[in-house]
Amino acid sequence: MGWKSYSYEIEQKPTAAQKPDQKSKGKDQESPMKLSSLDQIAQLLVLNAKKRDPDSLNQSYKMRMAAAYGLERFWGEHLRLQKKEPEKSAYWKETWDALVSVMKTAGVEIPNDRVDPEKTQEVYAMSQRLWTELNMDKQRVAIAVLTQLCDCIVWWTQRYKGKSDANTELNP
Repeated sequence: MGWKSYSYEIEQKPTAAQKPDQKSKGKDQESPMKLSSLDQIAQLLVLNAKKRDPDSLNQSYKMRMAAAYGLERFWGEHLRLQKKEPEKSAYWKETWDALVSVMKTAGVEIPNDRVDPEKTQEVYAMSQRLWTELNMDKQRVAIAVLTQLCDCIVWWTQRYKGKSDANTELNP
């Protein structure tokens, strides 16, 4: 059984040479970049995290460990990090958003409410949605995809960690 390719759309930012209101000429620049594999998504997540804060790459290993504890714990980790370590929080949130997007392409809607970490009731409600709106089979598939995504993230982290930022500039 082969792995189905999923798409994850990434909004492209204008380059330094291109003004935000300037029309792009190429097809690739007119629409969001589509990534067709978890490996490509993981690479982009790692590069974005490295650009924000190279120290946040250590979160890759923690993500892989957290995947085993369930969707709600993985989702909630970005909330815990929001105030003290916003760059690390952003890495977790981007990874969660990527999972939600990939699973949506596969026909599985994963709840992804924006919540205030200071409002316990909102956090509780989102956790409940993750437990109740996905049946056991969908939860297992989502955790399997999350685990594979995190494995890819760890692999790319090992490739980029410690390398000079000059070689990791991403301009899709």
